[in-house]
Amino acid sequence: MKSQGLDQPEGCGDLSMLLEVSLELSESLDLDTVLQTAIIGAVGVLRLDSGAIYLLKDGSLKLGATVPPLPPGYRLDDTLLALDKHPHIAEALHSRKPVFISNVEEVQLTAGERAAIEGRGLASIMYVPVIARGVPEAVIIVGSTEVHEGFSGREVALCQMLSAEIGYAVANARLYEAVESAARELRAAYDATLAGWSQALEMRDQDTRGHTDRSAELAVELARRLGVPEEHLGNVRRGALLHDIGKMAVPDHILHKPGPLDESEWLVMKKHPDFAWELLRGIGFLSSALEIPFCHHERWDGSGYPRGLQGEDIPLPARIFAVIDVYDALTSDRPYRMAWTHEEALAYLDSQAGVQFDPAVVQAFLEHTGSVGYGLS
Repeated sequence: MKSQGLDQPEGCGDLSMLLEVSLELSESLDLDTVLQTAIIGAVGVLRLDSGAIYLLKDGSLKLGATVPPLPPGYRLDDTLLALDKHPHIAEALHSRKPVFISNVEEVQLTAGERAAIEGRGLASIMYVPVIARGVPEAVIIVGSTEVHEGFSGREVALCQMLSAEIGYAVANARLYEAVESAARELRAAYDATLAGWSQALEMRDQDTRGHTDRSAELAVELARRLGVPEEHLGNVRRGALLHDIGKMAVPDHILHKPGPLDESEWLVMKKHPDFAWELLRGIGFLSSALEIPFCHHERWDGSGYPRGLQGEDIPLPARIFAVIDVYDALTSDRPYRMAWTHEEALAYLDSQAGVQFDPAVVQAFLEHTGSVGYGLS
């Protein structure tokens, strides 16, 4: 086992291939894509037969990508390497220089190294550390099915240059992945908080228990059918969960009044969309989910509240939720009336198309609910 010295890479073709791989690496922040691009590039630039890239984490190496694909019957356990069982890799990472074996039959190998080499039918192999910002990120393993007298200085230099590019690409992809993971966890925490808020509101108003969750799920489904982009459906759900959050500011004697509200009480009740706006507008995470809490009582004919918006001036999520909200309310028992049947509720929605509701939303709802009960089919 020995380390190869460096010469200047020979030929513009090599540099052209290296530049092409570097450009491909710079075009993605997806770690899997970066790893696959990296190992295909390494094997191509070095004109070798086989290659793999392993990510370093917590003292072990996990297979990231390989060319050609893993052979049939290759055990999953073989994609995890312990450094203490792969001393040539450990040496490359420690020295931060490529380590090559020109003929695997002439050196002492551990059982783990021998299994990995024989699994690929390799006669010569090179281990190249991938370093970024002074930190080992991975190791590239490339090899040939034929014995090499020694990897040339050109090959080693090219691989080192490529490994530097790969190192930064892997580090950036890992950083992006970590940021995305943190963002997902934060979104999940926010969503759990929102669910808690909606449950708190329903605990205050026992008559509507279950209404929020049912309406939120159905609103998302109808929004999807109406072509709302998938990346916006999370805000539809959040807005639906918080549609009545403004009622937290409505006094109990009004919210729980068993009979009809008088004029002054009704004026207070009609302010709950404004209360929702005031409560949520300062929360950046919810800025795109405010349309439903603020606008779901607007009416297609312009007679709704709080702003008297008309037609398509009403945001689409609010127009969608208005239909769902009324449907669920009508088909649920209330202290002052029994639940309507599915057919009765659909007939009411149809009669209010173009008056209270967006006709296109009502039509979509009618087309997909059928006559078998609650839920889009």
